[in-house]
Amino acid sequence: MSQTATFPALPQGHKRFTVEQLIREVGPTIGLGAPAQVALIHMMGHTAPDDWTSPNREPIYFAPQDVTAAALGKTRRALYNTEKQLERLGLIERRIKANGHRSPYGGCGIVFSRLIALVPDLLNLLDRLRREKAERRMLRNLRSTFKGIVLKHVREAGDAPHPRIEAAAEALASWPDARRLETMAIDALRAHVEEVKNVTDALAAGDDEGRDSSAMGEENDTPYLQENNQEHPSVICNAGMDERSAGKPAHDESFLTGPIGPERGREIKCAAASGARKAQFVSRLTPERLFGLASEDMKTLIADSQGKSRQLRTVDLIDAAVRILPSLGINYDAWEKAVETMGEEQATLAVFLIDANRDHPRTPVRNPGGALRAMTGRHRKGALNLVGGLIGLARRKNA
Repeated sequence: MSQTATFPALPQGHKRFTVEQLIREVGPTIGLGAPAQVALIHMMGHTAPDDWTSPNREPIYFAPQDVTAAALGKTRRALYNTEKQLERLGLIERRIKANGHRSPYGGCGIVFSRLIALVPDLLNLLDRLRREKAERRMLRNLRSTFKGIVLKHVREAGDAPHPRIEAAAEALASWPDARRLETMAIDALRAHVEEVKNVTDALAAGDDEGRDSSAMGEENDTPYLQENNQEHPSVICNAGMDERSAGKPAHDESFLTGPIGPERGREIKCAAASGARKAQFVSRLTPERLFGLASEDMKTLIADSQGKSRQLRTVDLIDAAVRILPSLGINYDAWEKAVETMGEEQATLAVFLIDANRDHPRTPVRNPGGALRAMTGRHRKGALNLVGGLIGLARRKNA
């Protein structure tokens, strides 16, 4: 009694056309150039789709080599070399008759069972490549943000820069341009971004040394985040923050999450709030305090950025804000516009508040990208009240 042969079958949910797309995406990584990809997909396309999903059949390409070569615009020798390459990569098996011919009789041709068996590994590879692509994009965005901070310090230093500024300018001149980052090995890119981050942190530390930590600026002054490395914690933010959710009246602890509506409610109350009370709250908003108000996702990113450093730094908060953008669904273009309009630190606080208020019990942020763009627009009009949002967040968390 004969036993029915079984063959590899595609994982559930996958079909021949999904394998073709998979080959296009991972081909360059596994050493499969464009001409070989075209040849492979051409041969795959002339097999029965059901043969890829059935354990009782094998997908086999039977067309003669000269017919295939003509269809691909290749010589027979070039096609032979391509087939040998595909076989070396473990993507096909070449079964031919003694005379070199292919035929459905005896199952002689280009067999794709090996490729089917490789699909789970190729899917894992694709997942890794996509994660690396996302990380590369995020690292490039971080480099752009930190480089912008360094460039601003260098430009504002004038003709008699501090040695710290001179060192930063020298480092800035040695950094590769944005186009080179795309081809840089991922480990090298990580190391480069860490270097840029350290230069940024050194400049921020120099700023902190020259500030009066007990002074609070006017409401429209540019805010700054300062490490808690002095006897009196410094002002973190003097900017405004809107207090309304998209299309709904605002709860007194919420902030802008959508389109700008009529001026009413909490904004009017905020305008009449006690300046002394506001100053007292703001003066205690060190990076450590902000860490306590952050979402769990944001805390993880901040802690990762801080690493082994004993002190939580402004640069760690900026780093975390950029890293969390993809998971919030915020386009980097929206972040760049926020930075251009508000500066890195206020943009960081805006993202911080958007993230922290995704789980607001009454007016959760449902469109983080739209919220950031709306906040940027309100800042441009002088109507953004970040402090109000931070106070509301602290009340909600009893912090």
